[in-house]
Amino acid sequence: MVTCLAVVQSSTYVLLLSVGFRRDATAPIFLDVPVGTRAVDPVVSSLALTDVVVGATVAALLLALAVQAHKRHGTLDPEALRTLRG
Repeated sequence: MVTCLAVVQSSTYVLLLSVGFRRDATAPIFLDVPVGTRAVDPVVSSLALTDVVVGATVAALLLALAVQAHKRHGTLDPEALRTLRG
């Protein structure tokens, strides 16, 4: 399940980068670039980078929870862990 979540999370990177893409635009570094030159939106690139960090953090947390569940109960089978509901 953690792997599936990571794959779905990485699809959001593609979505964010496609929103900020402009054909024939330069990088958002404005040193020696004439006024009026088309540039890629730097905010969307920053959001994609933030999304990468959040995705890695969530995956690490879920994997740590899976390791702890396996240590305590000896299995990661969802059917076997279903009896743990309160």
